[in-house]
Amino acid sequence: MWCHISILLAILTTLPGVSSFGESQKFLIVSSPLTGHVAYLKLPTDGSPATADGQAMRTLIKSGLVFPQGLAVDDHRQRLFVADPNKTGLVMYQLSSNGDTLSVGSPKVVASGVQTRAVTVDGLGNVVFSDEPTNRILRVSAASIDEGKTAPEVIYDGSTVSHLKAPGGVAMDNYFVYWLNKAGAPKAGTLIRGLQYATAETIQNASAGVKLLAGNAPKCYGVCLAGGNIFYTDEASHLYGINRASTSRHVVRTISSSLQAPRGCVSDGAGTVYVADKSQNAVFRFPSNMDDLMPRAMVKAADLQGAFGLAIHDVGYQAPGILR
Repeated sequence: MWCHISILLAILTTLPGVSSFGESQKFLIVSSPLTGHVAYLKLPTDGSPATADGQAMRTLIKSGLVFPQGLAVDDHRQRLFVADPNKTGLVMYQLSSNGDTLSVGSPKVVASGVQTRAVTVDGLGNVVFSDEPTNRILRVSAASIDEGKTAPEVIYDGSTVSHLKAPGGVAMDNYFVYWLNKAGAPKAGTLIRGLQYATAETIQNASAGVKLLAGNAPKCYGVCLAGGNIFYTDEASHLYGINRASTSRHVVRTISSSLQAPRGCVSDGAGTVYVADKSQNAVFRFPSNMDDLMPRAMVKAADLQGAFGLAIHDVGYQAPGILR
């Protein structure tokens, strides 16, 4: 009973309008490992999705990064996290906006001594990321970030968890952490779910709470949550979807097979999911509000050379219980 309630609460925390109020201004942020840059695009204020024939993307970060891949934004604290494996660390930038313009402050090291390619952040500001070479899912708490402590703690370790092999994309819903594997198929699986917070049970049993959700692809990159669904990309051309509330059935649907090298994906919280395609040098979109998962046409939303990681920054976001 509690498990079902927890899943429902987890889903509700990511539904549009649950943790934000009123009209908000949003930016789509995209990384390009090919150029070493991070760019952004202001989304329409009426909530409609971006169109490729609209405004061009602007550069947000043009120096200091080597191979930026995964991105995540803590809207409440206005923090942008960038996973750059060639810098062997996770860095953070303070975000600020002025009308249509988005800018960042100086970088701050969040986690050192890691080669992370994917990162996610929860509503409390805790950061979770994957360390592919060491087969680990790691975390740095919001308190540690504020105190400047850069040594991450281990949530899951591949030496004791069989469903953890070269982890790629990660996502969170304030109760569970989800990750993709880039190796070890079919034993390790493709899409895995684990408990986000350590408990007495998880400390004693490393695999406690870990659940195989899908095992359909040997190497996957980007994963994102959109309402009641989970979407993820493989290395070649596919975007897949699975329903979060019926994961015991492991029913995976192909949403698209028309991409060329899909990587990161992100939900805008208003019914649109964006997917980066590094080979097509573009970001595509599709309507994600589906009770029954089915194929969707991919529509180009923006152009960016080597598009890889994606994040949405909601300037008007208000955390639960916080009024402005």
